[in-house]
Amino acid sequence: MTAAHTVAVLGAGAAGLTAARHLVADHRVVVIDKGRGVGGRMSTRRLGAATFDHGEQFHTTHSTDLAEEVARWSDAGVAQPWYRGRVGPDGADDHDGHVRYRGATSMNAVAKHLAEGLDVRRATRAVAIHAHDDAWVVDLDGGQELQADALVVTAPVPQALELLDAGSTAVAADDRRVLERIEYEPCVAVMVRLDGPAGLPEPGAVAPGDGPLDWVADNQAKGISSEPALTLHSGAAASAALWDEPDEDVVAEVLAAAQAFTARPLVALEHSVQRWRYARPSVSHPDRHLVLSGLPPLVLAGDAFGEPKVEGAVRSGASAASAVREALAAR
Repeated sequence: MTAAHTVAVLGAGAAGLTAARHLVADHRVVVIDKGRGVGGRMSTRRLGAATFDHGEQFHTTHSTDLAEEVARWSDAGVAQPWYRGRVGPDGADDHDGHVRYRGATSMNAVAKHLAEGLDVRRATRAVAIHAHDDAWVVDLDGGQELQADALVVTAPVPQALELLDAGSTAVAADDRRVLERIEYEPCVAVMVRLDGPAGLPEPGAVAPGDGPLDWVADNQAKGISSEPALTLHSGAAASAALWDEPDEDVVAEVLAAAQAFTARPLVALEHSVQRWRYARPSVSHPDRHLVLSGLPPLVLAGDAFGEPKVEGAVRSGASAASAVREALAAR
């Protein structure tokens, strides 16, 4: 049976893939993402035999719907428990009762699972979106275009507004004011392949609580790397200060800060630096999605809508899919 409508989803992170999975049974769904792989911040990088989760580190289940979703991921063999409680400067020391789940082989394993069976067009960059005849045209890099009856846009809000502006799409003043209130913090992530175990306390991660680092984790202790492999996240202020510094200087400064939490001197065999400009929302929208007014169906979603992190992104994607179904059913 031919799908009733075409829905384009911009972004193959947790929110976009979740929205697509909720819509694909009834509509033709096309997901596009500028990255070479799926997952957004649920990404994985490798240096030699070392594997790094360098964006999102885990996910939690504070809601029944996400608990059910995570159970499905576990049944599929792509997610499993990592530790219970909160991580502090000395490891897991604040047992809040919530399990932190990790990807079984990496956080990206969850994203790949969500993408199974979907039409995902990777390494495809949207450059503008504009309305045409009560539908949408997405202009793609290279001169191609994608036509759709509805859009779900899960890119960070500043990038979503850039796409709308590039297409000369008139965003209602009230919608623009709401969207421009949303703010994000940056994060500079450093990945280091070590010459031996770092000796972090259980569960192989610390959250310093203050200072230049937000997070330090050994991916080998986490269970996803065959070699000692540190992921280090700088805090928002430190990330802003380091943003334009050369990678070598960034690595040296971040490693020096991490030394306070490890049992032995840190010797880097290889390193890589990832700059996440929109790492986490600092000012969010209170609802799980936003439907732009006065336009063909266009729903904004992501971890800046409702709740942050993986849990918020998944719930936002599901909410956006419901909004799209409602809008298309009314036609």
